[in-house]
Amino acid sequence: MRIRDRVRKILKRKSPWLAALLNLMPGLGYLYAGKKKLLGLSLVAFIWTWITAVGRSMSQGGIHEISPFLLYWASIGAPLFMLFAFARDAYLEIKEENKRE
Repeated sequence: MRIRDRVRKILKRKSPWLAALLNLMPGLGYLYAGKKKLLGLSLVAFIWTWITAVGRSMSQGGIHEISPFLLYWASIGAPLFMLFAFARDAYLEIKEENKRE
């Protein structure tokens, strides 16, 4: 194998850790991985989770009657869980892609 081919192979491989880190900002890890459909899906899922969780907690009778734990989970916990799930998925996607090559 020539040096130029080795360099191309190294540059073609992507870092799973970088994809996971980038995906903590919704969808950037998928963009890095070249998965444009997953980018859109992750953004829609993240926004939908946040809107649903906050909307559901607000419909319980106003913000003053909501327990602090529920308010925290609705506004921060659920979207944070989604971000870490997407980060893990981006990591596994890149790792699997690198194995195939």
